[in-house]
Order: sequence, then C-alpha cells, then structure tokens
Amino acid sequence: MSPRISHAKQRLLGLIQEIRTWKKEDRRAPHKPLLLLLALGRVQRGDPRWVRFSDVEEKLRGLLQSYGPPSDSPQPELPFWHLQSDELWEIPGGESLKKRKGKQLPLIGEMRRSAKGGFPGDMDELLREDPELLRQVARTLLDEHFPASYHEDLLTAVDLELSGPPSKRDPDFRDHVLNAYGYQCAVCGLAPLLDGMSAALEAAHLRWHSHGGPSTIENGICLCPLHHKGLDLGVMGISQERRIVISSRLHGGEATEASFGRYHDQLLRGPVHGYPPLLPQHVKWHAQQVFKSPPRR
Repeated sequence: MSPRISHAKQRLLGLIQEIRTWKKEDRRAPHKPLLLLLALGRVQRGDPRWVRFSDVEEKLRGLLQSYGPPSDSPQPELPFWHLQSDELWEIPGGESLKKRKGKQLPLIGEMRRSAKGGFPGDMDELLREDPELLRQVARTLLDEHFPASYHEDLLTAVDLELSGPPSKRDPDFRDHVLNAYGYQCAVCGLAPLLDGMSAALEAAHLRWHSHGGPSTIENGICLCPLHHKGLDLGVMGISQERRIVISSRLHGGEATEASFGRYHDQLLRGPVHGYPPLLPQHVKWHAQQVFKSPPRR
C-alpha cells in the first residue's frame, strides 16, 4: 500500500470518528451516521456516486423515525446538507441553491428539485476499491452511535452487508447483571434454563454504551431478547418510580398486547437484595432520548 493511500484511509477513519453531531442537553443525534450508513450501502451495491436528495428523502426520514430520538417531525434535509461540514459529503452546486431566510440551509423545495450528494471523490474511490475499509467505517458508525441490538436491523434497513465478529464489550457485564436480577427478565419474569444453565437472557444498557452508558449494574437490566429490543427501540420505557411504561404509538393486536401492553404501569422487577438499583440519571436519559412518547394512559 502506498503512503498516499495509507494516509487517505487514516484520514477517512479519523473523520468518521470525529463526526460533529448536534449536541444539546445530552441529546443523541444519529442523523449524520444514518445518512452515512445509507450511503455506504449504495457504494457497496455499486450505485452511482451522486444520489438525489429527493430519491433518499423518505428512506432517510424513515430511518430517523425508527432509529433516531423521539420526534414528531424528522428532518432528513439536515444531515444531507450539514454533513458537508465534516468533509465527508459533497453537494455539487450547493452554493447556488436558494437559502431559507436568515439561514444557511437551502429551501426544502430547492433541495428536492436540485440537490444531489455523495462522498468526496477520493473517499468514494477508496471505499469502492477496499471492501474491508468500507466495513470498518460502517462498524465504527454502528459502535459509536447505536446499541448492539440495533445493528442487525439497521444493516438490513440500509442494505449493507458486514462480515466478521462484532465489536467486543465488557465480557463480565452480562454475568454481573443477570446475577443481580436473579437470572430472570425484569419485565416478564422469563427465567429459562438449559441443562441447568441460564439461557436466552441478556444484559441491557439503559443508557446506551455507545452514548457513555457505563457497564455497571446501576445502568443494567436483565431482559429477555424481546423486551431488550423493545427497550432499545423505545417501545418500552421506565418511569422514575421504576414502573414500566409502554408507548401509545405501539399497536399490533392481541399478541402485541400480551407481549408488551399488559405490562404497562407494572413495577419493574429490581435487583435482588444487596445490589444497587438503576440510577435516576440513566432512567432520565432513556426517557428523553429513546422512549417513543407519549406513554399510554
């Protein structure tokens, strides 16, 4: 590998790790990472470098709705435009687009009519020529901005294929959390044993590991896979009184009610005697950044 190519790869990885996401009151902002994952899927499939905003607007809106923070009106135009400031995106002719009054962002009609974007030329070429680099970039985006329970579904949503083992996390976290909760799901009480060993239970980070959540019992909950996914998707939350809350946006018939709805307003099973409870700041973070409000009445 030539020094020039090696330097270009390191620069790309450095820019990916230093993405400037909007920050206010500890809010999570995965808008740019979602656009980048969508763009990586296009590169992997061999699609053209440039993609029109109008062609990805609804797809990106859906990703923001599903994997972004609670919001009634996701704005896919924001990452499509502002990712340019991270030197990872280009919009040819963008400076000529008519801007909103008093802002640098173009009018939405202008973007739908004329805006197209893509990776800068040298980065686009690198990613197409080096599949392992593309996978490394994608894995970094996933690990830095999303919980592990999102990864498989998110990769499917952006049509991106990764190989290789997942990133390593604290190997003792699961054992500590499951032991603290008596090896049963804190929501439904599921406590499966296989040949005398606990099976199918998972340790969930309430405040995500990717967003500074510590791998401690005060931030961990023992859950079955279904309720772990529900917690991370914001289908289910926890009140400051440690009661289970279910989003009013969840629908799906009798089976859904049996799996989630019937637990609304029930007390979450806490750790067994001698173990610390969930910290209020982690409960608050999840309620503000993940739970799909409003809760059911």
